[in-house]
Amino acid sequence: MDAERSFQARWGTLLKVLSLFIILVITGVPGWLLLSKDCTATETILYCSIPIIVLFITLLFTVRGYVIKGNTLGIKRLLWETEFDLSSLVSVCRDPKAMTGSIRTMGNGGLFSFSGRYRSRKLGPFRAFVTDFRNCVVLKLAEQVIVVSPDNPEMFVEILNNIQSASR
Repeated sequence: MDAERSFQARWGTLLKVLSLFIILVITGVPGWLLLSKDCTATETILYCSIPIIVLFITLLFTVRGYVIKGNTLGIKRLLWETEFDLSSLVSVCRDPKAMTGSIRTMGNGGLFSFSGRYRSRKLGPFRAFVTDFRNCVVLKLAEQVIVVSPDNPEMFVEILNNIQSASR
């Protein structure tokens, strides 16, 4: 039976600051609108419910951690795990600048995580599941590139390199 290794997804300073700022904006603006004018019942419901819905949905997609079990990488979310088959792993390396210059094409850019589909000149199209830019690890699979940020990137890379070597 394959050993399971878990890694936390610690929040970096940028993610903490961005999340706090975004929460303040998406709750503060509707709050200010409610206090500054007479609102109809419909406006009140919209002003109160839209920020709550946005926060709830993005919270569901937050990255809580990473699990390596056999040839599978699991990305722990709030209520589920996203899994990737590592049998086609081509290379893995730590790269604290992996997200530098990247453009988000679909996903979340700083509310509880940096996750979704991104593109950069360096990596091309890739999927990100990042909470701390300083701990980025790039996994190149035959069919896609994945960027993650485990709390111990050196150990994460070592384990994946061992998996890659064993499968050769």
